[in-house]
Amino acid sequence: MLIIWAMAIRMLNLSLPTDREKLEELLAEDLDLFCQTYYEQGHRNHLGASEMGEECWRKLWYGFRWTKLEWHDGRMMRLFNVGHSAEPRFVTYLRGIGFEVKEFDTDGKQFRISGAMGHYGGSLDGLCKAPSRYQLSEDIIFLNEFKTNGTGKGYSDVEEKGVAKAKPRHFAQMSQYGYHMKIKYGIYMIENKNDSEITIKVVELDWNLGAQLEKKAEQIIFAKEPPPRISENKSFFNCKYCHLSGICHDGEQPEKNCRSCRNAVPTENATWTCSLYGLIPPEFVKTGCDNWLPI
Repeated sequence: MLIIWAMAIRMLNLSLPTDREKLEELLAEDLDLFCQTYYEQGHRNHLGASEMGEECWRKLWYGFRWTKLEWHDGRMMRLFNVGHSAEPRFVTYLRGIGFEVKEFDTDGKQFRISGAMGHYGGSLDGLCKAPSRYQLSEDIIFLNEFKTNGTGKGYSDVEEKGVAKAKPRHFAQMSQYGYHMKIKYGIYMIENKNDSEITIKVVELDWNLGAQLEKKAEQIIFAKEPPPRISENKSFFNCKYCHLSGICHDGEQPEKNCRSCRNAVPTENATWTCSLYGLIPPEFVKTGCDNWLPI
């Protein structure tokens, strides 16, 4: 005899404070889960200029080879998006004081730099020229870099120490753009997310640093073996909080895909080629095959 058990589900009664609190909890949980997936874009196809200020070469190599995606909860994903959503405001502010701002190249897309057969690159926040009242040479073009930061040293140090010392990774990113596009100066704008204060710094870019970091990217991209660790001690601060520590120090198996396979190498036009099967179709790179040999 088949017995079907019916589970009684009590409807929430919003006249009860406890049920309203329960609804609040359910809404918050669902919202976080939604944001966690809504803003997640998966593995990055290229090694980004914004990453090249990272000290650990092995971390960059593992990231480029798609060994393990770093997941963030919904709150962190919303926090990351705050910076992206602020960019149009910065453009409005600059145009409002008379600057000529170009957000997109002639193809209608963001200005980009590219190298290492298309496996390295980055997108600029834009370019701008100052109005005549600033008494600058007509040929001076600035590259724009827009950031946000909460109250604290992460924000205040920009004014006190300058971008190169307070935000070395941002300075490295700008210097790569400047070197590649032969632009000497940048306008760095950072907004305090807590009180909307804005700090503006006019930055002289380091083309030598930009060239060194582009060379670093090439060496990482075409390396067949993992570069040295930043530390052999997994308790070292940078390793302790790295999402790749398990793979790097403990022999954790990488995610299965073509880029995390020893048989695959980066090739022309941002493609990947397998030593067993030849050019890998882009849609197949994410899955790998039965001959997957983890790096």
